[in-house]
Amino acid sequence: MTQLAPRIIAAAAATSVPEIAFARTLKVLETVARRTAYLDLLAERPEALALLARLNAVSPWFATCIARQPLLLDELLDPRRLLAPLRRAELEAELTALLAASEARDLEQAMERLRQFVQGNRLRVAAADVNGAIPLMVVSDYLTDLAEVAIARSLELAWQGLAARHGAPAGAAVPAGFLVVGYGKLGGLELGYQSDLDLVFLYDG
Repeated sequence: MTQLAPRIIAAAAATSVPEIAFARTLKVLETVARRTAYLDLLAERPEALALLARLNAVSPWFATCIARQPLLLDELLDPRRLLAPLRRAELEAELTALLAASEARDLEQAMERLRQFVQGNRLRVAAADVNGAIPLMVVSDYLTDLAEVAIARSLELAWQGLAARHGAPAGAAVPAGFLVVGYGKLGGLELGYQSDLDLVFLYDG
């Protein structure tokens, strides 16, 4: 913290709202203070600390998001990756690789990895948005891609768990006769960062 304090001040001072950026960045550090690995990361990577201050200067959402999930600090290590959100095919590939590393049949771990995937990629979209790396008009497209990939994989995980416990319905190798319909902001491709997902489940009984 002795090393970080002057760097936080300097990083916040370089933003357009130094006091706000400083307060929000401290909020994040207070949350992760007991995890020295994160303090070491920010002390050793001044560019990550500077990016954190810039994001915090723009919106309190970043500080709240990272404070809740400190693992998201890892996203700050490569600004090029952070400012280049993924589209559907890339999201599917990343999620497949992430879930492949989880324990076989460990649904709880798979769902936790899925949550981390969603939060990390939502942070990427927001960072690219506030830094002008993507146009405002396509933000909802990125968020919709992310939501649809997560929903499809959630359905797949649920089906696998159901089949493992009770057996698959006769002749059904995939979730046959079951449909997830998005409406509201999801159906209208108007998702925002705080949007919930309005879903209807239809099935052929």
